[in-house]
Amino acid sequence: MNTQLQDKITLLPRSSGIYKFLNREGKVLYIGKAHNLKSRVSSYFSDTHLDRPRIVGMIPLIADINYVETDNDIEALVLESALIKREQPKYNTDAKDDKSYSYLYINIKHDYPTVRIVRQVSKAELKEGKLFGPYPSGGSVRRVFHYLRRIFPFCTSKDPTKPCFDMHIGLCPGPIPSQEYRKNINGIIEFLKGKSNHLIKNVVDEMELASDNQEYESAAILRDKVNDLRYLTSKIRVDNMENELEYVQIRRQRAKKRLQSLAKELNINQIHRVECYDISNLQGKFAYGSMAVAIDGINDNSQYRIFKIRGVDIPNDLAMLSEVLRRRIKYLRNELDVSLGQIPTIILIDGGGNQLQAVNDLVPKDIVLLGITKGRKYRRKGGRLLDEFWKIENNEIVQLKLRNTQSLSLLRDEAHRFALLHHRKAKAKGNIKSYLDEIPLVGPKTKKLLKQAFSSKELLRSTSREKLVGIVKNSKIADAIIEYFKAELSQPG
Repeated sequence: MNTQLQDKITLLPRSSGIYKFLNREGKVLYIGKAHNLKSRVSSYFSDTHLDRPRIVGMIPLIADINYVETDNDIEALVLESALIKREQPKYNTDAKDDKSYSYLYINIKHDYPTVRIVRQVSKAELKEGKLFGPYPSGGSVRRVFHYLRRIFPFCTSKDPTKPCFDMHIGLCPGPIPSQEYRKNINGIIEFLKGKSNHLIKNVVDEMELASDNQEYESAAILRDKVNDLRYLTSKIRVDNMENELEYVQIRRQRAKKRLQSLAKELNINQIHRVECYDISNLQGKFAYGSMAVAIDGINDNSQYRIFKIRGVDIPNDLAMLSEVLRRRIKYLRNELDVSLGQIPTIILIDGGGNQLQAVNDLVPKDIVLLGITKGRKYRRKGGRLLDEFWKIENNEIVQLKLRNTQSLSLLRDEAHRFALLHHRKAKAKGNIKSYLDEIPLVGPKTKKLLKQAFSSKELLRSTSREKLVGIVKNSKIADAIIEYFKAELSQPG
């Protein structure tokens, strides 16, 4: 794998989306979907793929990767299908043009009905259940099956009264009363009969009731279900698109609407630019702070910035975060920097109360300062943990009950990924230059003495000249070390 391709894989986001593998001529070899783009694409270059000989033959031909982020797995599935049909990549064997007909079958007379993809059913089975279709594409019926199972989980095991693996990944509701289980099956039947508007209205009513009762976790789960149903019933307008750029425009429009709702929750006029900050270090070494940026709800990696931590080389995330924010704020309204010169609407810190208090006095009061932490509850079974949001109000840390936070969560993931990327690169080099290498007169022997005497850069900086002379046995070298630290403190930025 060439270095350019390797770097591109490293920079892939951990969000859902579609990816394209291209050869040297720019021709599309393969189009795939992913719940986690970075993890999925990386697997092609780490797994053996002995069960997929076509893929083994394709991997050496990959010269470049393109990708499009999506708001959820359903959009990734539909977009992937449309692009495969349009571009017909050589190495895609599924979802091109399946001529055989398939159906969805639900055995409604069972205590715990299940949904199956079938090509034919017996007369006895017809008496026991309902048949929906035909679907001219095997790919489309499989996609509908997976959409519906994520929105309305159902069991496919022989004994629905016992826990199964699918329960842990959110595809099965687990051992619940048959009356409650049938609610999901009735939702599927209503959807397949074309009564989607009525179905969505019912779920919206449930969501609003949960919100009014301050049952925010339940409301968030129902909100996700509403979004999924709307995406599925509208087909996301993907099938009629010329290319993925049209989808990107639709996604931007939706992101703006979500930001409008979030702005109302935060009681501000509008949200344009959001910056998120994260720190990555190993016992204070190879420390970096990252700034990830979203414009109108869409992450813009052209404006990301990385800060190499200068003033701290011991494990102190709060001091490192303060250093990064102090250096960043200096450049506000600086027209020479197209990113740092901009004024963010929101500064988002990866952390809670301690992190907010550490930087609160550094951030101008006309910028909204928020903290984000992982909660203890799942958004839905098999999904990601709910994020919690924090703010300083009247000198106290308060938790905010926000609902339209998808763009903030994705931006935090980006900030973490970006900081970790640079931290790992520095760590991987192994022979990275020590700051001692930059000090005049300090040779290998002196460097060894200093490392033995001082466990951190901070301790060396704060020691007295008398002690330094006693360690290095040379007053000129001691003076050179002192002058180095004086010059470092006077550096801009």
